[in-house]
Amino acid sequence: MTTYISMLRGINVSGQKKILMADLKKLYESLGFKDVVTYIQSGNVLFKASGKTTDVQLGKKIHEAIKKQYSFEVPIIIRSLEEMHAVQKNNPYVKKKGVNLERLYITFLSEEASPELIEKI
Repeated sequence: MTTYISMLRGINVSGQKKILMADLKKLYESLGFKDVVTYIQSGNVLFKASGKTTDVQLGKKIHEAIKKQYSFEVPIIIRSLEEMHAVQKNNPYVKKKGVNLERLYITFLSEEASPELIEKI
């Protein structure tokens, strides 16, 4: 089993696309995921799944279940625990002088950004 975190975008914001975390946990468990843990009302879920399943397959499976259960679309980003550790370990700003770690944020994209968008950033 591999540990993953899924980040559901745009749920529970100003009463839109409301999903109770207890219900979301049950939904994940109904999909066969193990050790499911939700984080506040964020839509972030830590869970274990078969290592044979890709991030894309997991995202599609969760997306379809949410659409069926709640009748709305939710973008989902999935990362393995190993990927999250690598992001933390390889973050070049953590060791940089003058960086306020409490104000340091990481953004995950659902797909690779185009060179034009990277240039804008």
